[in-house]
Amino acid sequence: MAKAWMEDKATWLFDLAHGNLDEDAVVKGFLKHYVLQGQGIADVQQNLHFHTCYGDFYMESAMAALRRALEDQVDAPPRSEMRTLDEVEIIVQAVRAGERIQMDYYDPELDDSPYARRAAW
Repeated sequence: MAKAWMEDKATWLFDLAHGNLDEDAVVKGFLKHYVLQGQGIADVQQNLHFHTCYGDFYMESAMAALRRALEDQVDAPPRSEMRTLDEVEIIVQAVRAGERIQMDYYDPELDDSPYARRAAW
């Protein structure tokens, strides 16, 4: 069953304005209801202002949430740098089997430090 906000722009706007969406839902709703229709952020703000009665507080909250979610997506690592579900399952199976494994990962806060360590189980 599809989420209500994915089917209806008005529901997505309501949920966005009232903080009911996680970042993933914010971005997906924006893409579906605006970007794929040739619209952008300014159109979201116009719709909130002229087509709802939520008020300035909710409009400003919605716009801040939308910008934050989009900025987080821009700053997110490329999907190719993330582990696939299959890779995670292999790691979990190895750990459960008692095998010692070395997991390489990159954390910019730690890896720029001379004290960075790699986890091993």
